[in-house]
Amino acid sequence: MTKSRIFLWGLTAFCAGVGVRSFAVVPHMAIWILGLAAVIGFVIGVRRRQEKVWFLGLCAAALLAGVFRFDMVERVRPKVAAWQGRNVQAEGVVWAEPRRGETTHRVKIKTNMIDGVLLDEPFFILTTVRPYPAYRIGDRVRVRGVIEKPENFSDFDYISYLARDGIFAVMAFPQAEKTGEDTAWRLTVVLARVKDALESKIENALPEPHAAFMKGLLLGERASLPENVIENFKIAGVSHIVALSGYNITIVGRSLMNILLMLTVPFFMSFWIAIGAIFLFVLMTGAAASVVRAAIMGVLVLVAKKEGRSYHMTNALAFAAAVMVFQNPYILRFDTGFQLSFLATAGLVYLSPHVERRVHRALPAKEEGAPMVPVLRKVFIETMSAQLMVLPLLVWLFGSVSLISPVANIAVLVAVPYAMGAGFSAAMLGFASSLLGAVAGWGAWAILEYQLRAIALFARIPFASVEIGAWIAIPLCALYGIMLYKIWKSSQNTRA
Repeated sequence: MTKSRIFLWGLTAFCAGVGVRSFAVVPHMAIWILGLAAVIGFVIGVRRRQEKVWFLGLCAAALLAGVFRFDMVERVRPKVAAWQGRNVQAEGVVWAEPRRGETTHRVKIKTNMIDGVLLDEPFFILTTVRPYPAYRIGDRVRVRGVIEKPENFSDFDYISYLARDGIFAVMAFPQAEKTGEDTAWRLTVVLARVKDALESKIENALPEPHAAFMKGLLLGERASLPENVIENFKIAGVSHIVALSGYNITIVGRSLMNILLMLTVPFFMSFWIAIGAIFLFVLMTGAAASVVRAAIMGVLVLVAKKEGRSYHMTNALAFAAAVMVFQNPYILRFDTGFQLSFLATAGLVYLSPHVERRVHRALPAKEEGAPMVPVLRKVFIETMSAQLMVLPLLVWLFGSVSLISPVANIAVLVAVPYAMGAGFSAAMLGFASSLLGAVAGWGAWAILEYQLRAIALFARIPFASVEIGAWIAIPLCALYGIMLYKIWKSSQNTRA
């Protein structure tokens, strides 16, 4: 067995350990048995030169390490129990972009003072407040209310979901007021101001709901989308395109490379321009941890295209995922963005060659024809590849099967890179002149109008979406198993 294969299985076992522990507490007896098996297997395997035995011992150790890593993060929690259940006055700084809804906003506050007493260990409070006055990153605020411990829902581990972001205390509808702005220089504050300015320029360049849709595509901001549009997205199975999950990062990264190559830009230059575009996207959206993780996946897709051999990317993809999971074990189960980014990346790296072969077999490429045809063909191939890989997860997350989702996604996602490019250009021109931004916005409007009309058309099809139950877990697991088996077989054949 090669070192590369051992490394891959070790990373996989570690992530499996984190995954198991995120769903259930592992009994002490099971930990002892696993630890003993790891030691005995490794020692016997090394002494007797039995590769499979010590390899199994190594995997058992990696699995145990994943369990321990999750437990370690669980234990290192801020001391908030003393304040829970008490009506207090807390002061702190808005630490992350508020999650804006129609009737409420959720604001993450880093609290450093309670009832006038400076805390030795600041902690985060997730407050639920009214939409007005609106708060933004860097605002110093004072809130008065009851600090409570988060509670799980009947079918969802809400405590662990919040723990993903370091939140172990909540406060519902406190008396709140802004007391100033944080004077300490923080990159996240600067980037948040850039994002606010970009949102403003988008709103100036486009009418509604097109402006709200563009903010969803570029910035992952979906709070201002009308309810009927959100419902259409859900029925058509395209809700993920306005969730800042990295799904659109991977699509746009490769689409940008394809467009540049079509314009005869050298491959090396196209590669670095696409990398720069992803970096700019991260900064533009506030450099949230979830976006950074998605961007890493997007960069891996471009590297895979540059290398030209997908099996070289297996360890890189596994290593990137394992490092992210090690840094924050909660993301494996509770971060939809991470899950979508990982699966979309895997689809673009592994499935796209198979989809490409079948498309070329069914529709042979012609040397003559419209210059955009090769680009549309590539966008179609890569959109379909990513969509095939993420479809089971999307079905699981939204609780329904969109029967027209594959067709709707192809029709809509083909235009996403162009919509994002046109919208970003309109916003940038808007900084120079509002008139220029509005004029450039017409191009973006036309693309967005096509997408919105297409989504509305698909959503009106009878039986476009079918509600499902818990039984879907069985075919989902079977589908993932088939995909993984096909990928593994392809990797083996390529190596041979």
